[in-house]
Amino acid sequence: MTTSYKLKALQELKANKKLEREKEAIEFKAKEEAEATAHAENLKRIAKKMAIIEAGGVVPNPKPVVEEKPEKPEKPVKKATATVKKTTKKKGRSAGSKNKKK
Repeated sequence: MTTSYKLKALQELKANKKLEREKEAIEFKAKEEAEATAHAENLKRIAKKMAIIEAGGVVPNPKPVVEEKPEKPEKPVKKATATVKKTTKKKGRSAGSKNKKK
């Protein structure tokens, strides 16, 4: 049997998940609407160009929009220093040794 505090925690989790799903649905709907409007604008642009081409005109090439990226300051390159590992000699016989005690 489950105790009351476990049932209460489970109900709270279910309520939180329901709210999260509603938020996700709203965000998804907004994203879909934005994509639909962008697609409609793209179709209008293409239709406008096709009308110019069918009329025998030449479509002017618009200049591409260049997004400026903020320059990041370069990090100073650390010089690699060679570190020497000290190996310690193991005492006793090696595993592949043929001189084993009998």
